[in-house]
Amino acid sequence: MTLPRILHRPASSLSRGKLAVSLLSLFLFAGGSLPALSRADNGVELDSIMAVVNHHSITKSEVDRELKPTFEKIHATYQGSAYLQLVASLEYNVMMKKINERLELEEADRVGLSVTDDEVDHAIDDIMQKNNIQERWQLKNALSSQGLTFRQYRKKLKKQLTVMKLVNQEVRSTVVISPEEVRDDFLKHRDNYRLPAHVSLADIFLALPDNPTPQQVDEVRKKGEHILRQISRGDDFEMLAGSESQGPNAESGGVLGNLTKDQLLPELIGPAFSVPVGKTSGLIQTKRGFYIIRVIAREAQPYQKFDDIKQSILNTLTKKTTEKRIRLWLEKLRANSYVAIYARRENGTGHSAGAIIPQ
Repeated sequence: MTLPRILHRPASSLSRGKLAVSLLSLFLFAGGSLPALSRADNGVELDSIMAVVNHHSITKSEVDRELKPTFEKIHATYQGSAYLQLVASLEYNVMMKKINERLELEEADRVGLSVTDDEVDHAIDDIMQKNNIQERWQLKNALSSQGLTFRQYRKKLKKQLTVMKLVNQEVRSTVVISPEEVRDDFLKHRDNYRLPAHVSLADIFLALPDNPTPQQVDEVRKKGEHILRQISRGDDFEMLAGSESQGPNAESGGVLGNLTKDQLLPELIGPAFSVPVGKTSGLIQTKRGFYIIRVIAREAQPYQKFDDIKQSILNTLTKKTTEKRIRLWLEKLRANSYVAIYARRENGTGHSAGAIIPQ
């Protein structure tokens, strides 16, 4: 489907600056090798309408200005048809976000919701603080170096704040997750809240010197075998660890506490998870030295305690519910609006034509 065209200003006046992505993530993408706009015989560029929302058009030029830095980055990696397909996909995604933004801004205007200059100023102060910017002139210089004026930045920020305020009022304020829902989710998905298998160990460690000779290795091994004989005849493991171990926990009887597999040396994993609880391993040689370990306790995959994770579950449920309600709310806004999409989106199998959505 051919995109409608409108007269556009000369190319020399197009913005060529990069968008300030790091500041409050106002801009989805940033990018230069813009796909060329067609030109009329009189030298004036013709722009393309990608979509219409009620009485507002979304043009290719405004989408591409937002994507300009991204185009520059991907142009270094993608060429030819692959580049064009990726560009079309990025343009389509930004267009859809602009459709949603337009619907939201019009709804904010309908319900009489707005953002004051003071609120914008407070938001800018917060952004400056989070980005370690002390003075306004520093922010303006940062924006200018990326091709964005302070006035343009305020305008975009005000739009975002308006949308945030609207969504908070119309959607987020309606999301209430009860304690019963949190507990039900915990019980329903309990297997998702397991901890990694862990084992509680005590050890006796006999260190090897750097680059040991075979004779040195044999001497340390013989000492370890002697300790094993002492353990087998009933000598106390903790006392032997205190007197013989060269490990950092020797004074506490060699107790290492709870450990998961990724916290253990590879040579210790097998014995730690196979030796019966309350029993002692044989002599285990590593590059660092010889270990004798005692398994104090072991749990295959213990469940996390509900009290420890209920806030995390609440946050997850709140996020999922909010996202679902925002989608439904946007669908309702579209149902009460006129939205026509003229753009095409590239996918893996070719073009899928943009459809006019009758509302």
